[in-house]
Amino acid sequence: MTIVQYRNLMWDLAVIFGWASPFVLGMGYYARKRFRLLLKAPLTDEVEHQTHAWEHRVQRWTILGLLVPGGSILCFIAWLVLSRMSSGSA
Repeated sequence: MTIVQYRNLMWDLAVIFGWASPFVLGMGYYARKRFRLLLKAPLTDEVEHQTHAWEHRVQRWTILGLLVPGGSILCFIAWLVLSRMSSGSA
């Protein structure tokens, strides 16, 4: 692959991650809200199981909520660097 192809790939990934960011952040918000509601519910075996499941979902969506926008920023920076490299070699 040439520098221009990598540059185009980085741009596409930055856009995809950028569009996925609101979805990931929304899912993290929903998981956190659901987990807090389960903490207020009367304790039964089912509620305890659901609480543990949603606790893990909160952790997963929080990590993704940090990685996806960060990945978009990193791909954008790589696109800028590759754009500079491809314009300097032309």
